[in-house]
Amino acid sequence: MTGVAALARTGMLTIAWLVLLPMLALLFGAMIPIVPWLRIVASDIVPNRVTWIFLVAVTIAVIAWLAHRARPTALTRALLTVAGVTAIGATIVIVHLLQVAAANEAEIDLPSTLSWREFSEAAQPDRSLVFARPQGEPLWLDLYRPTDVAVGPPRPVLLVVHGGGFIEGSRRVGAANMRRYAERGFIVISIDYRLARPDRPTWNLATRDVRCALRWVVSHARKLHADPDRVTVFGVSAGGNLALAAAYTVEDGGADRSCGPRSPSIAAVIVKAPLIDPLASWWRPGELQDQQRLYMTRYIGGPPEAYPARYAALDLRRLVAPGKPPTLILAGQNDPLLPIASVEAFATRSAASGNSVDLVVLPYAGHNFNTAYHSIANQLTMETITRFMNLYSRRAPVS
Repeated sequence: MTGVAALARTGMLTIAWLVLLPMLALLFGAMIPIVPWLRIVASDIVPNRVTWIFLVAVTIAVIAWLAHRARPTALTRALLTVAGVTAIGATIVIVHLLQVAAANEAEIDLPSTLSWREFSEAAQPDRSLVFARPQGEPLWLDLYRPTDVAVGPPRPVLLVVHGGGFIEGSRRVGAANMRRYAERGFIVISIDYRLARPDRPTWNLATRDVRCALRWVVSHARKLHADPDRVTVFGVSAGGNLALAAAYTVEDGGADRSCGPRSPSIAAVIVKAPLIDPLASWWRPGELQDQQRLYMTRYIGGPPEAYPARYAALDLRRLVAPGKPPTLILAGQNDPLLPIASVEAFATRSAASGNSVDLVVLPYAGHNFNTAYHSIANQLTMETITRFMNLYSRRAPVS
């Protein structure tokens, strides 16, 4: 082997190792979530990019095999072994995610999972407008409409409440998904709500803003060509807490009647990675405990010992009673912010009360498990949500 060829071989194998080892570490962190910080990063990246991990691992395995065949060394043998282990690990993750998809009747387009498109990219709303001005603060909403919205009967509505720990976030997060739901025939409305500040906790304000948006839908239903009796409320993370609280107490008041004449009929509630029990989240140990406590302090006004009644009032399990809307919950098995045990307890209690509750837990997944638009996790999320909305908010499903 010439000097140039040897140098090229060494460079190629070095690059292969530099690419492969981080991928193996990510798989390990997601599949065996015991290493601090690695498990947090891995549980967000792996569900979104696992097909790329598989493809790259297989490519490196082929390179290692060719290099080993040309000149066997311990290094090429080790590279081939590690690449094989990585490919097998990625295969296990893919298979488990596909099993969850199949169990929820979600069809997955595997080739498209190699796309790098994010779920907030390349989708602008059809219109943005102010729906309320509490204490003079404008609250905006984004409207996504089906292209044939004026044709046929009034359309069902999906009201979206963004996440962000009650102190940040944007109604544009997940815009590509919202456009997709509009293409499926739903009028999608993504809303602002008052965010907490150091001088203004919003534990008693944010849910009121969501209720206000629901009343706004009723007052503008004719103009939107929307059916106010077929409204689904969808929230993510902190927004999941607000969506459940607003939908489960929609008839209890707490919204300014200037927002609209009445509240709509809630056909269904859908939440992803929702905050269920603020107290459990406060006391949950882990790398993100300080961050979660910052969220709770801003939103509620202080720690549990200072405001025990507020924390108790915000525990969504207290709202469980017979007659609540059908509810779909999507959660990551390894969520580092919000305890999966609280979600499971909520679902169990609600089902025991006679309510329809579907809990979909994604394996190897953390808090932000579906940010890649074409990933298995996001396809699963969109298909499951669409099926659930078709089941409970449509008179006849749209293909």
